[in-house]
Amino acid sequence: MLAAEPAAVQTLYLRGRDEGRFAGEIAQVRRVGGRVVTVEEAELVRMAGSEARHQGLVAVVRPYRYAQLEELLSARPDPLLVVDGVTDPRNLGAILRSAECAGLPGLILARDRTAEVTPAAIKTSAGAWAHLRIAQCGNVVQTLERLKKLDYWVVALAPEGAVGLYDLDVSRHLAIVVGAEGEGLRRLVKERADFLVRIPMLGRVASLNVSVATAIVLFEINRRRGAVEHRRSSGSAQ
Repeated sequence: MLAAEPAAVQTLYLRGRDEGRFAGEIAQVRRVGGRVVTVEEAELVRMAGSEARHQGLVAVVRPYRYAQLEELLSARPDPLLVVDGVTDPRNLGAILRSAECAGLPGLILARDRTAEVTPAAIKTSAGAWAHLRIAQCGNVVQTLERLKKLDYWVVALAPEGAVGLYDLDVSRHLAIVVGAEGEGLRRLVKERADFLVRIPMLGRVASLNVSVATAIVLFEINRRRGAVEHRRSSGSAQ
């Protein structure tokens, strides 16, 4: 996180004996107005929590500043990812990582019943969060209707979808909607979708983790669009 966005660090805590080891990180944080505090090992362990292992320092981050929805939509990202009902911040972090690796400039999070960009999400995203414009929306259904007016086709990811992922028309402007870890997408969201899309499954387990499913969909869209562009460029070169 320090490498990706040092300005996000409000206070950096570290062991006094490690000041030399982390001289670069200390300079980065101080350069952008953050505080650096030396503490004992026991305090670092307490701040990191029982489920985490610190590497000699712990950062307290500033509240995440979301992008304006208008700003994101004006850029017309395609595909555009909409996250509704993903409550586990680690799943959200993994989704952010997949989205950034797939080349998305930003995405939309539902404001209600959806995890926010917390330290846990930031850590799981492996720095991806700093390269994305992340906006929030208050009413997902209304946002989807608005996206349709902007010429997006709404694709809701659902195991019971009538359209297989490999049959999806990726030439359109697409808004991909992913839902809750267990319950999936809400009924009203599904009803607003132009396509209910499923990932073909060959095993006995009926569903994938939402972050894994998101990654598969985004990279399949990239693959198919890349293949089309390759055919076009090959044809024009002949």
